[in-house]
Amino acid sequence: MWRTNSVRLSIGLIIPCLLASLIPLAQSGRKGHAQIPIRAEPDTPHSRGIPGCIFDDVFYDLEAHWHPDLGFGEMTCMDCQCVPIAKDGIVTGRVSCRDIKKDCIEPQCPTGVEPVLLDGECCKACPQNERGSSRTEEVNKLRDRPTDISDDLIDTTSRGEVYVSMLTGTLIDVKTNAVARASFSLLDGTLYYSIQYRRMDRPIRVTFTDALNSTVHYIDLVDTVDMVCGQWQHVPATYVQHLQSKLLFVTLSTTSHEEGEVRGRIMPHRALTDESFSVLLTRRDKGSGRSRKSNDRLGSGAIIMIAVTGNGDQLNFAALIDGVTENTERTLETRFTLQLKKGRDVIAEIQKTVLPDDLDLADVWDQFTSKMQKNLARGLLSVSITIEGQEGELAGPITPMQTCSTMHAVLSGSQALDRPKATGASGSAIVSIDDKGKISYQILITGLRTNVVGLTIEGKPKNRRKRRIVADILKDYRNGQAVGRYSKAKAREIHQLLHGGLYINVATEAYETSELRGKITTLPYSSSLANYKGMPVQMSGSIISPPQLTGAGGHAFMVLDSRCALHYEVSVVGINDEESTASDGSVDHVFAEIGEIEGDSFVVTHVLNEVHNNLAGGVLYDVPPSLLESMDNGNAFIQVSSKNYRDGEIRGLVVLPNTCYSSSSSGSQHTSGPTLIDDASHGASVEALPNSCFFESRYRIPDSSWSPDYDPVCTTCICKRSVVICDPVVCPQLACTNPVKVPGECCPICPIEEGSLETETCFFEGDKKYHSVGSQWHPFVPPFGYIQCAICTCRSAGEYDCQRVECPKLDCERPVRMNPTDCCQTCPEESSTTPEPVESDVIQADEVERGCSFHGDFYRNDEEWHPQIPPFGTSFCVKCRCKNGSTKCKKKNCPKLSCEETMEIKGECCPVCTDGSSGLLATLFPSMSTRLPSLIENRRKDRRKH
Repeated sequence: MWRTNSVRLSIGLIIPCLLASLIPLAQSGRKGHAQIPIRAEPDTPHSRGIPGCIFDDVFYDLEAHWHPDLGFGEMTCMDCQCVPIAKDGIVTGRVSCRDIKKDCIEPQCPTGVEPVLLDGECCKACPQNERGSSRTEEVNKLRDRPTDISDDLIDTTSRGEVYVSMLTGTLIDVKTNAVARASFSLLDGTLYYSIQYRRMDRPIRVTFTDALNSTVHYIDLVDTVDMVCGQWQHVPATYVQHLQSKLLFVTLSTTSHEEGEVRGRIMPHRALTDESFSVLLTRRDKGSGRSRKSNDRLGSGAIIMIAVTGNGDQLNFAALIDGVTENTERTLETRFTLQLKKGRDVIAEIQKTVLPDDLDLADVWDQFTSKMQKNLARGLLSVSITIEGQEGELAGPITPMQTCSTMHAVLSGSQALDRPKATGASGSAIVSIDDKGKISYQILITGLRTNVVGLTIEGKPKNRRKRRIVADILKDYRNGQAVGRYSKAKAREIHQLLHGGLYINVATEAYETSELRGKITTLPYSSSLANYKGMPVQMSGSIISPPQLTGAGGHAFMVLDSRCALHYEVSVVGINDEESTASDGSVDHVFAEIGEIEGDSFVVTHVLNEVHNNLAGGVLYDVPPSLLESMDNGNAFIQVSSKNYRDGEIRGLVVLPNTCYSSSSSGSQHTSGPTLIDDASHGASVEALPNSCFFESRYRIPDSSWSPDYDPVCTTCICKRSVVICDPVVCPQLACTNPVKVPGECCPICPIEEGSLETETCFFEGDKKYHSVGSQWHPFVPPFGYIQCAICTCRSAGEYDCQRVECPKLDCERPVRMNPTDCCQTCPEESSTTPEPVESDVIQADEVERGCSFHGDFYRNDEEWHPQIPPFGTSFCVKCRCKNGSTKCKKKNCPKLSCEETMEIKGECCPVCTDGSSGLLATLFPSMSTRLPSLIENRRKDRRKH
């Protein structure tokens, strides 16, 4: 077996010269220099048509201000601005930085109060507690107003009704340090849940109970890591009412606590609507560690839900601490001290006294500096809570809100800026964010007719002329795909990402502002698609024949499970938005369909489901073997059709590798039934796979082999690194003297034995061909082609064996291989010395010679040819040769001729003298010297005719 090892190299870009030059520049700024020439990085790939500046891989709009941070901390006394300039008649941006310390004004503080330098500020100011209004008044004022972000549109409808639960050992009388936070979303009768847990063993069960502690639903867990994800489908109406009335509870069980280790009440909370960051706090007692024996209390913990408001300079937060909302025996007020920290440094502190009838702990951190916002986005801040009268503290890091949902975007022309575009192109994006605020993205674009000149992540535009660019990611775009990570996101941008406020925009040469655009939204968790690998199947109008110039787009997640059932989740946008919309707002006659490709025809075999709210999901059981086989070899498709597009408005080609189908030939089954696959097989677009091939109007899977349409019997093709190489069948030598020709076989075979059925065949995986009983063939082994050092024989239906060819002993000193494709060596005619025996080796790549693909034509190894150069025809001055799969071409240089009259000869590169006087003729053109007189005479006859 041959293996190819790919090594990925991660190269870090270091800019020592920029860092070295910054220190003296900053020092000179202190001496009074107004301008500090910090510039953006040179030659940064930049999306066309978007004026702005790029500094340290971050895009800034025109006139934007920021404090630079080049790896050693934010320079709060340095103010950089993206200054608009006109260059060659085009408005662009230039980075200009200056020292602002000299502009500081001495603050006028009350008598006896000294100004202080606040964290993240350049100039001193009066202490925060000396402001005119009281903090209580400001907090109440901020809490009462809506927690929106400027004029950004935040999408909350797709999440349904949201709930939260704080799980500790309090409700089940378990002494444990374990704590968990459960987030719920009730959407279309399904309850989706994401549960984070800390300081406990891997959960083995999730149980839902009512107020009487009766189990109403449970799920056994397998291979849960870090987070429990799941869905409770078709929740009965009774339990929906319980949920809304705070009468449902959730419990996590472990092997050490099978009846439950932590439990919590499920409840709605107003902070969930705008939550962007969260904290899961666990108890930290000195010297106790994780030991439960040293702790006489029941379990305790806390969760904090944080929303970023304003321009990111205010944080609204709400806390659920140690299950206090369930403690009905609490009669005394409790005093909490909540600290916001970076490392061990306290950034902000709030003290709260919670009364027995006050079950909500909420407050506001305001005047949140840009440095603090950056630390928040990078996961560098934490929260600790101390409770008066109790030892230890509750503590945990602040991270972006984590759920089990998938963030994705369907890019289409219907959502493009300026106006909708109906080009037939579309795109898909999968986005994720980690605990450090780094946004990872994978983008796939198909169907574009012109080159991409802009690729950006954007917020909602203020107006048509003022766009909000979050990240310019054109530098990551290659061959229809962009894979990268944005590590400079601000807290405000993370909030937008988690609430449907960010978009991906694609600009092209044809539409320099926007041809494709899509909002990043969340796709609810699905257990069947939980471990989906790669990108979804891309769907666009460009794959329809003839191409549909539509503004619609879509993609499909497809999985075959271990029982060979097909799970699918289809997302679309822009499908007949106006024509198919009924009076009640629903969309009629829009269906997802699947089918097989038969030649040039696309035949729909199953209607999967109706599209509702731009989604169509479900499970297709009892998938026919022919469809399973078509999905395995890339001859299947999925499409969305509507009443105006009966044959499909958008379509995608599907490849789903599987061994579920049973092979058959001439009506006989080779296996008794489908073979179950070990792991779920995930669908992908054939055209999206790296190194896929386009051949005979169809995409082919990399490293796949097949029989081409132009010669399905005597030729086998393979797809290797986006190049199709087709090899003619090599027929082995037969032992019999009376071979016969069998229909469907390329090579003749020896007559079959008595009693054998001519209809029986063997299927060989290498060449994807059926071979008749008694037939012999050289095995086809991708990517090396036909191996002539082995011969396979079909013994009976479905059974064959392959034997190594034993080469004969030679009586010569230096044996040679007459042809590169020969397995055994032979003696030259003049040799007579006996060499050592030579044994062939089937598993040696250097024994196999490869052909070449050149401008759509295929050549055998060592074959030579003159290339075709349209529109001039064959170039006889260039000769190409195929050597081990590599094509090398050389150009011939013609000698100077001493004669006055020359002539060109068809099929030759260089001209010759018409009188044959060239002394170089016999030397340089020996093949022409004998033909020249007749050629000259023919040329003279032609001249006389004219």
